[in-house]
Amino acid sequence: MSDKPLHILISDPHLQGGGQVRYVSTLAEGLTRLGHRVAIGCRPGSVLVDHARAVGAEPYDWFSFKGGVRPAAWRTDLAEATRFMREYTPDVVHVNGSQDHWAFAVTNYWMNRPAPLVRTRHNTYVVNDNLPNRYLNRRLTDFQIVVCDVVRRTLAQHPAFNADRLRTIHNGVDAALYAFDPERRKQARAEFDCADSDIVCGIVARLVPAKGHEFLFRAAAMLKEQYPQLRILVFGQGVLEKSLRMMATQLGIASMVRFLGFRNDMDYCVQAFDICAQPSVDCDTSSFSMKEQMAASIPVIASDYGGLAEIISDGVEGFIVPAGTVEPLAEALSKLMDDPELRATMGRAGCQRVQAEFSSEVFVQRTLDVYRQVVAEHKKAFGEGQRS
Repeated sequence: MSDKPLHILISDPHLQGGGQVRYVSTLAEGLTRLGHRVAIGCRPGSVLVDHARAVGAEPYDWFSFKGGVRPAAWRTDLAEATRFMREYTPDVVHVNGSQDHWAFAVTNYWMNRPAPLVRTRHNTYVVNDNLPNRYLNRRLTDFQIVVCDVVRRTLAQHPAFNADRLRTIHNGVDAALYAFDPERRKQARAEFDCADSDIVCGIVARLVPAKGHEFLFRAAAMLKEQYPQLRILVFGQGVLEKSLRMMATQLGIASMVRFLGFRNDMDYCVQAFDICAQPSVDCDTSSFSMKEQMAASIPVIASDYGGLAEIISDGVEGFIVPAGTVEPLAEALSKLMDDPELRATMGRAGCQRVQAEFSSEVFVQRTLDVYRQVVAEHKKAFGEGQRS
C-alpha cells in the first residue's frame, strides 16, 4: 500500500466547539504533522476556520451545510462541493455530519466518483431506514468510521449499512499534554479553593440533561455527612446551570460544589482532580474529557451508557455504574475516597490505557489506515484516471 502524502478534505457542519469539532481538529493536526495536505470544509463563522489555520490545514468556509429542505443552501453546497473537488482534487473526502455527507455524496456521484467518501458516525442517534438512507450509506459511501463499538454493532444490523464497511476507531487525546504534574496540581487546587485534605471529584461536560450531573449531585448528597472533605468541581456551560445551582442548594451540598464554567486550559484544570465522574445518560460515545482525565492518572467513575464502558474496564481504571442511578455512583465514590492507593493504582492503569489505545497518535494512524485502504480500493475499481 502506498505511503505517499494524501490530499484530504475533512468537513463538518458545526459552528461552535464540541466533540465533533475536537475530532476534526485533532485529526487535521495529526495528519498535517505526518506530511499530508488537509483542508477543512465548514460554514462561514465556524470555529473550525481558526482551528484549521492553527494546525496547518486549509480552511474552506464556503458551505451552508444547513439541515432540512433548503433548496438555496443545497444549490450553494453542491456548487461549492463541485468547485472544491475540481480545484483541490482530494484523494479522500471525510464527512462528519448529515448535511456535508449528502452534499459531497451527491457531488461525488455526479462527477463519476473522483474520490472515495468516508463518513464518521459520532453519536447514538437513530438512523431512519428509508430508501434515501440506504442509497446514501450503501451505494454512495465507501467506508464508515464509528467512534465506539456499541454503535458499530447497532449499525451493522441496520438495513441501511454494509456491516463489512464499518470500523470502530475511538477518538484520541493528547496524552502528553494531560500527563500528571504535581506542581500544576498544587496550583490548580489552590485556584479552585481545594485544601490538601479535600478529595476532589471533577465533572467536565456541558450542563445538559444528557451528562447526568443530577445523579452525581444526589450521590454527593448521600455522602455529605460521611465525607465532608468531598468537593465537586463542575466545568462547562449549558442550559441547566441555574437549576443545578438550585439543586445543590436544596440538597445541602452548595458549599461542596464549585461551578467553574468553560475553560480553555483543561489540561491544567484537571490536575486538581482526585476522581473523574462521567455519569452520562445520553449521547456519549467516545468521551474526550474522560480520556483526558485518565491521561492525567485520574480514576474514573463512568456510567454504562454508549461507548463509555469501552474506555475503561470495571474495577481496573475505575468503576462502571448503571446509567441514571444514584446509589451505585455513591458506592463507587465511597470506595475511591476511602482508598488512596486504589485511586493511584486505577489512575496509573487509566494513563497506560490511554497511551496504548486512545492517544491522538493511535487515533490518527488508525484513521489514516482507513484512508489508505479506501484509496487503494478506489484505484482498483476506478483507475488512476478518476482523480483529475
